[in-house]
Amino acid sequence: MRIIDARGKLCPLPLIDTKRALKESGNGDVFSLLLDNKTSLDNVLRFLMDNKTAYSVSESEGGWSVEVTKGPGKTDNVEAEAYCTPAVSHFEKGEYIVVLSSCRIGEGDEELGKKLMKSFFRALHDLDRLPKKILFYNSGVRLATIDSDVINDIKDLERMGVEILLCSTCVDHYGIGDLVAVGNLSNMFAFAEIMSGPDKVVKP
Repeated sequence: MRIIDARGKLCPLPLIDTKRALKESGNGDVFSLLLDNKTSLDNVLRFLMDNKTAYSVSESEGGWSVEVTKGPGKTDNVEAEAYCTPAVSHFEKGEYIVVLSSCRIGEGDEELGKKLMKSFFRALHDLDRLPKKILFYNSGVRLATIDSDVINDIKDLERMGVEILLCSTCVDHYGIGDLVAVGNLSNMFAFAEIMSGPDKVVKP
């Protein structure tokens, strides 16, 4: 049986994983979805019920396993994000933007700075409100490349509605245009406009 591991992911990612697995399955095929977040579980089950998809749930230590049987119905035109519980504070946008001008946090030991950056991105997932935008410039644009330690976290934040903007001049300067894996290119004039707006600017 195919196993989809959605543990550690937040809505809408488990729903997107479920939709993709249903699309790739044939009628009558069965797959198992692993979850460790109760809100995500509730949202996925609501999605399956509304779309008349058979399932069974078993609870294990620290999570749940949802066994899903693909039915004849189509779910391609269903927006997964519509099933994210709007009351979950995790998906509320705060009145602030995050600005990153380096691929590490703080001065001093470089390895420590990289570890702090990884911790910072994981912490963003746990805040009551997500930032509206994250701006990357200077060596900060390296965080958005395919070999970045935090690229999956940045992709998750973008899927959750956070706008990711990269300084195009900086990307060209470092010669990493082919390595950029997330976000949209912008310029310093646009950055200046955003940072001079009413939203609070957070620079870790």
